[in-house]
Amino acid sequence: MHTDRRPGAPTVRAVREHGDPALAPILARALAHAGAEPRATHGWHTYPAGLHPDAAADLLAAFPGHVHDPFCGGGTVLVEARLAGRTASGTDLSPIACLVANARTAQPALASPMRAAARRLAEAARQRVEVEVPEECVRWYEPHVAQELGRLRDGIRAVEDAAVRDLLWALLSSIVIKASYRQSDTKNVREPHHRPPGTTAILFHKKARELGRMLEELPEGPSPRLRRADARDVGPPPGTRLVVTSPPYPGVYDYLPMQQLRYAWLGITPGREMAAELGSRREFRSKGRAEALQRWRKDNAAWIATQARGLEKGGYFAVVVGDGLVGDRLVDALQPTSLAMEEAGLVVRARASADRPDHAREAIRIEHLVLGWKPD
Repeated sequence: MHTDRRPGAPTVRAVREHGDPALAPILARALAHAGAEPRATHGWHTYPAGLHPDAAADLLAAFPGHVHDPFCGGGTVLVEARLAGRTASGTDLSPIACLVANARTAQPALASPMRAAARRLAEAARQRVEVEVPEECVRWYEPHVAQELGRLRDGIRAVEDAAVRDLLWALLSSIVIKASYRQSDTKNVREPHHRPPGTTAILFHKKARELGRMLEELPEGPSPRLRRADARDVGPPPGTRLVVTSPPYPGVYDYLPMQQLRYAWLGITPGREMAAELGSRREFRSKGRAEALQRWRKDNAAWIATQARGLEKGGYFAVVVGDGLVGDRLVDALQPTSLAMEEAGLVVRARASADRPDHAREAIRIEHLVLGWKPD
């Protein structure tokens, strides 16, 4: 049987609409987008399970005002807001997410100094100077590759301009998985292979040139307000008219161990907050389905209530969430999300549901886009 294996989200099998006949088709179109979208900075730096850029663009076009994404991840909604000339803000619990989102929405003026600094660092990284390698990284790299990464890391630490330094850290983050033995960002499987000496430094400089070109094509305008925060505790800024987000699907990913190599190379301590990430797969495995599901429903209701409180009256609240899959059993995400929105004082105006192939598990995962409205 033929399956769609293109990069990006798989093609949906079917989309169902419910609710307001003027709004439901907008949600259905947004949910149906598939494949990869390389425009702007979306294609730079992998980040798992992001909202499709065209879905974000559709929702921004349909609903005006300042937009906030409380699970901004790699910054998809923030990039689309920048392209649309909209003011935007975002939060995320993950320091890696904040680093990537900041780089994807950086000012074009930073492109030139970032490229110049990356060129100097890449040249220095090819010099044979022994540096320290994090212990947890040793088994994941050829020795000369680890040394090049370590020299890049040490060079970044010495950069004085904080804005340029942040972009350089994001550049390093973008190559640490590709240069490793790890199978992919989402598969923590070791697959040894040879990478010729010098090519890791070259890759770093190549990614700098790529990001620089992308940033220079972004329109002028204010950068989104971005901060590291827990969506259960920190809501949108005053004046927010639209919340657009895609929270972690229950029991699907573990963002903490997924980023272990990046934390080590960038010298980031994720903190106790990441241990409590929403709906993590390890929680479903360690606590059992019933207890983990109860915790996820409580956390899901908490973040929705916090964001709804900060939303302006008359504003809209769009959530893309997929059913979880623990073992061979589905975890319904639609009913708890819709109920939590209603309990938070929102009116669920419309929703759409799509059947999307999950090739990794040879199953169908149902994704939902639920639209709430805060009464005037």
